[in-house]
Amino acid sequence: MLLAIDTSTHYASVALHDRSALLGEHTWLARQDHTRTLLPNVKRLLQDAGCGLANLSAVAIALGPGSFNGLRVGLSTAKGLAIARGIPLVGASTLELIGREYGWQQATMSAGRGRAYRLRLSDGETPSDPASNIELIDGQVPDRVRHAGILAELGWKLLDAGRILDVARIEPMYVQPPHITESARKRHMLPSPQDAGAAGAPALELTEAGATRAGSPST
Repeated sequence: MLLAIDTSTHYASVALHDRSALLGEHTWLARQDHTRTLLPNVKRLLQDAGCGLANLSAVAIALGPGSFNGLRVGLSTAKGLAIARGIPLVGASTLELIGREYGWQQATMSAGRGRAYRLRLSDGETPSDPASNIELIDGQVPDRVRHAGILAELGWKLLDAGRILDVARIEPMYVQPPHITESARKRHMLPSPQDAGAAGAPALELTEAGATRAGSPST
């Protein structure tokens, strides 16, 4: 069974697929709250399908571009699950997923600040190096809903093709540095990089029944 995770933008989605059929999918408006909302949705998805982590055989992740925080939370969760269960991790560009879902040969998504990302796609082919082919162009495009069932179906194809990611080395496709602002009044309150560590990525508490954040109730 494959778990697909897409937290690339304000819209997030998770899905379970057993290779022959989509078993369940949850899609929601996460805004910038991926840290709090992702794991409860994964847990509910597993419960609704009547299965647990022991049933997972692979994880697929949307690699970006997109929200800096969303991509980091999604990939950290996918890595944690892959490592904990000893299962393969595969991934695809969020732009490719948009193209597949909407039937476009040229996929676009918002890059913020009046710009957009663009990726030209070939018929039915997954780009071998999509990051190098993503363009940053002027223009505004809406934040489009994506359904993780699309990623789940593609995930099986990537597994069959042997395109498994190196969990220790894979990073999100940020394309451009994050746009971060802070007030002078609050700047002195920010922790140092050394103190922050891996701040922003949810700590995982993995059980056979599902996945929760460390310190959170499991029910």
